[in-house]
Amino acid sequence: MQGRMVDFYVVNAFAAKAFGGNPAGVVTDAAELTSDQMQAVARQLNLVETAFVCPPDTPEADIKLRYFTPIKELPIAGHPTIAAWIALVEDGKFSINGRNSFRQETKSGLRKVDLVSSREGLFVRMDQPQPRFVKTPLFGSDIADVFGIDSKAIIHPIRGVDTGLGHLVFGVDSIDTLMKVQRKKEQLAKLCERFGLAEAQVFALEAKEDGCDLHTRNICPRDGIEDPACGVGNSALLAYLMDCRIQFTDDSAHMTAEQGHAVGMPSVIHSWGKRLDRDSYSLQIGGTGIVMVKGHIRIA
Repeated sequence: MQGRMVDFYVVNAFAAKAFGGNPAGVVTDAAELTSDQMQAVARQLNLVETAFVCPPDTPEADIKLRYFTPIKELPIAGHPTIAAWIALVEDGKFSINGRNSFRQETKSGLRKVDLVSSREGLFVRMDQPQPRFVKTPLFGSDIADVFGIDSKAIIHPIRGVDTGLGHLVFGVDSIDTLMKVQRKKEQLAKLCERFGLAEAQVFALEAKEDGCDLHTRNICPRDGIEDPACGVGNSALLAYLMDCRIQFTDDSAHMTAEQGHAVGMPSVIHSWGKRLDRDSYSLQIGGTGIVMVKGHIRIA
């Protein structure tokens, strides 16, 4: 059978062990693929997102990354970035011998990425966009039905934070409540659209695992499985916590969040934040990942 094939990986980002974390597709050489072909590959793999490694348009960048869900392109995504760099090192296209800091071009701008060898494997740390805080004049009673919980269980402020995608962020009183949060897609989509946001990042200041600061879930109004680990959502969450002075009251913070337990795919996401001004922050996310699949996909 005639046809052109390209290599692809599936990497579980933010995973501590196999079958944990958040799977992302990665095509490590997408130089000759059109946008339509990238979209078709993402639709075929049918993962939350697939990252495509392309030649950069700017000489300051080492690579350009493009991110596709099965239905559209995104300007930036966290867990596919972790996955992409792990796949690139696995593929032999990059190594950390003598150099561990790189720059990647995305539709949201130029981002620095650091690669570090750790006990858990390759650790990828990525700069995030400057957070933009969105006014959301809401009380627990305004959103309780959207998430299927008691309004009294919403104990932390409801705020919008945009670190590339746009998240509605709020906290509940316990992990037990957090596990009861429902994903009512149509209601959530209308709520997010009202404030120009994309999805919700809900948290509880408790953790199941030692060494984690809190538990969080990404509630997104789309079809398919709940996102087991959202890097961009966790950077928005840390900006929220620092700005509200909840849990992290200093001008510098390192947050270790657990996510994915609700869908049986435990994940650990690291986030770093530094206050630059009254409402200005530098943010990074990071984590490890595990290569789960390597294969070929037919393009034409």
